[in-house]
Amino acid sequence: MAKGVGDFIGEQNRYELMLAEAMGWDFVEGQGKGSGIDFLAPDGTGIECKFDWDSIKTGNHYLEFAQTSDGGTTWVPSGFSISAGEADLWVVVNEEWMRTLAVESVKRMITENRSELRTTRTRAGVNHNRPGQFSKAYLVPYHVLDRYVISKVASPVTRRQK
Repeated sequence: MAKGVGDFIGEQNRYELMLAEAMGWDFVEGQGKGSGIDFLAPDGTGIECKFDWDSIKTGNHYLEFAQTSDGGTTWVPSGFSISAGEADLWVVVNEEWMRTLAVESVKRMITENRSELRTTRTRAGVNHNRPGQFSKAYLVPYHVLDRYVISKVASPVTRRQK
């Protein structure tokens, strides 16, 4: 049975709810396009989380910053570009680790390492994108990202393997 974008979003919400429960965070309900915070900690800290499952294979965090719906003619801010103005913490989860970074540290990391970071974009059909819909991101090697983390702990959430 083919999965659609609704299935993908539902699956991501399930992981987010699992993480919220494991961490004692409140899941921000009603998120939509342009939302920059997934969770609120008990102290009011805004948290954006990225489940970067493919990073196990690549060794890089896909730090999205722009997207297009018209094949690349027009790019709009997305991912970190939105969260940078709203969230306090940036959390990256894969099958092995949960890395937590202050948003200000991520900004500094980009500035200090920009010349070394490769820029890429998604392939057609990734995460059920429509034709002409892509995102752009920095590929941040984990050895670079780890220099800026506040916390790196065993992942409290894993996905069901197919």
